[in-house]
Amino acid sequence: MSVKYKKIADILEKDIRDGKFNETKKLPTEEELMNIFQVSRNTIRKVVSQLVNRGYIFQVQGSGMFLREAPITDYINLASLRGLTKDLASQNIETKVVDLHVMEADETLAERMQCQAGTKLYFVKRLRIVDGKAFSIEISHFKKDVVPYLNNEIAASSIYSYLIEDLQLHIGFADKVIHCEKIDKESAQLLEVHEHDPALLIENTVYLVNGTIFELSQSMFHYQKARLLNRITFK
Repeated sequence: MSVKYKKIADILEKDIRDGKFNETKKLPTEEELMNIFQVSRNTIRKVVSQLVNRGYIFQVQGSGMFLREAPITDYINLASLRGLTKDLASQNIETKVVDLHVMEADETLAERMQCQAGTKLYFVKRLRIVDGKAFSIEISHFKKDVVPYLNNEIAASSIYSYLIEDLQLHIGFADKVIHCEKIDKESAQLLEVHEHDPALLIENTVYLVNGTIFELSQSMFHYQKARLLNRITFK
């Protein structure tokens, strides 16, 4: 079900971007969406929550689900686990795989990922390029017993689409830590900035719905280009 509601949200997001609801400025009712997609009310409510979090609609109790006049998009959404390809959907995203190999967790990684030292991990380092300009460096560790196979082709596209759609992983939640550091020489060359320039870092510890950590990652962003968004809903 978790995959289904995200797929429906993706369909409706595309419909909104394509102007399908521009005339009414609102989505069909819950009942209409249940009939269109042949799913339960609970699934549709998860879909609606996704679209609210993505910044496309807002709800008015008793009146419906309305399109936001100027949706706030093309930001790195701190509440999202969809990945850069989805967050910056209107921009051209390229990915250069800098390194991909299998390694063993040392004591530090094992403690952070709640596994035994020596556990097999995929190490992936990628340079993300947005509209032809270096944007971020992503370094990720995936537990190989959860993600049994990765290759350059998968890493060069959307890893999270692969995890959700092909591996059918039920991803639950993530802890995000944001901080700044001065950039080292190697990273500065990749991001086309000067050594010791500031860099924005987001560290993610990502869990399956059963509470198992399967990914530990760090994204380093070009300090002049990264824009973050955190949506807060008052209820």
